[in-house]
Amino acid sequence: MTTWMRSGERLLETLADSLTGFDHVAEQAHRFDFYSYCEHYAVQRGQLARAFKGVMKQRGSKLPIHGTVLGSAHRLYLDIRGALDSGVVAVLEELLRGETFLASRADATLEHEGLPDDIYEIVRLIRANTSQSLLDLKAMLSHASKGFAAGSFRLYR
Repeated sequence: MTTWMRSGERLLETLADSLTGFDHVAEQAHRFDFYSYCEHYAVQRGQLARAFKGVMKQRGSKLPIHGTVLGSAHRLYLDIRGALDSGVVAVLEELLRGETFLASRADATLEHEGLPDDIYEIVRLIRANTSQSLLDLKAMLSHASKGFAAGSFRLYR
């Protein structure tokens, strides 16, 4: 197995964690008033994940993608931190941490020499989506840190 294939499979696992995370946060998001953010990115990530999984399968990946123990632990930590801090800022900070990790996995995959064009293109799209998500999260965090409801920051596209 090539090094780019292993990197791509790790990215697929992290992408699965991301999708599960959006679903998990969406269950609580009405309390924090940023359900639209979760819904928006969950739909886009689902489409990207399906496309990436299909391309990886065509290239010989046999990995059943269901996420990781690390992702499950992060969701539990997010719940605990949100309950203890009882605030949107704590949840947004954890979302930022998860998105930053996903971005690093995409970057690591993009850095591989000999990465096939179809893999490169879908990973580039995943990275662009993650970059936009990070920008939105940082804006919501700034907004919430000033005492405004995170949901009063709206995604406009």
